[in-house]
Parts: sequence; structure tokens; C-alpha cells
Amino acid sequence: MTRTTTAGTPRAAKTSGGFAGGCLAVGLLLLSALLILVSFAATTEIDSPEAFPGIKDNRSGLVLVILILGVAALLGAAATALRVSRRALPTAAVSLACALLLAAAGCRAYTLAPMLKCWGHESLAHNPDDSYTCHDRRI
Repeated sequence: MTRTTTAGTPRAAKTSGGFAGGCLAVGLLLLSALLILVSFAATTEIDSPEAFPGIKDNRSGLVLVILILGVAALLGAAATALRVSRRALPTAAVSLACALLLAAAGCRAYTLAPMLKCWGHESLAHNPDDSYTCHDRRI
């Protein structure tokens, strides 16, 4: 015979749902971290004109989409963690990880914003004064 909680659901089902939800939250956190890291790595050549001078392919639109997906996964991880765990330690750990990833995403959005003015152009160049020049390559 299975004991039931006050809501009427079996206690074993509630425990396994918490474990699955915790795994989902950790998976979404890892996915978010990966997507935010990829958004940084995708424009490394553009961000450092000293190391990579010249005109580079414009990937700012793609990077923005990747960053938005990373933030969406981050919000999903936070919501899942808050829903499945009412204990302080797991919730605090997920909250700290979410805060760090959200700060990284904010930093990425801040550095990506000047590039977005070249949205419709094929390539761009990073100028020494931290501005960007849009270019279209014609055949």
C-alpha cells in the first residue's frame, strides 16, 4: 500500500518527479551555458581586430538567435528548479548558476549590440574606435 500526500498523489510519484525535474533543470542549465559560450565563440574574430584584422563574415544575426535560445533555456531551468524543489540548497545553487549565466548573457548582448546595425549586410569590419563598418561583397 502506498501512502498518499495531502494532494492525493502517491509519495513515490512525487519523489521521482522531483528527480526528473532536477535532471531537467541541470540539463537546461548545461544547454544554456553551451549556447551562451557558443555565442561568445562565434564572433571571436570580429571582437578582436588586433588579432584578426580585416573584413569578416557577418554572423551577428545568428549569434543573436543563439543567445536568445540560451536565455530561454536559462529561464526554463530556473522555472523548473523552482517548481520541483522547495529546499533551500538546490534552489540557491540553481539561482546562483542562473545569475552567473544571465550576467554572461548580458555581457554578450552588450558587446553584440553594435554589430546588429549591420544586420542586412554580408560582412563587417571592427574599427579601432570600437565601431563597426558594414560591407557587402560584390562579384
